[in-house]
Amino acid sequence: MILVTHDPSRQNCQGSDSASLIASVRCAIASEVPFDVTNLSYRVLGDSIVIEGNVVKRSDAELIHRIAEDIAGQGRVIMRVGGINH
Repeated sequence: MILVTHDPSRQNCQGSDSASLIASVRCAIASEVPFDVTNLSYRVLGDSIVIEGNVVKRSDAELIHRIAEDIAGQGRVIMRVGGINH
């Protein structure tokens, strides 16, 4: 697996940078979490990645956020993922 980490020297991710960042985050999340994440969507907004969807527990959303920040960088992940059961 090839992971592309966020490069703060780039003002905005565009084109292949955006696709690579999304693919890296999606792949890392899918391989690291012990639950289904096929209902999540990913997109780039400026120099951040936006993750949207629902998970079963709030702690699952927190795990996803930590994994995404490991790749995109701290403060560069926008989560719109809610837990169905708190």
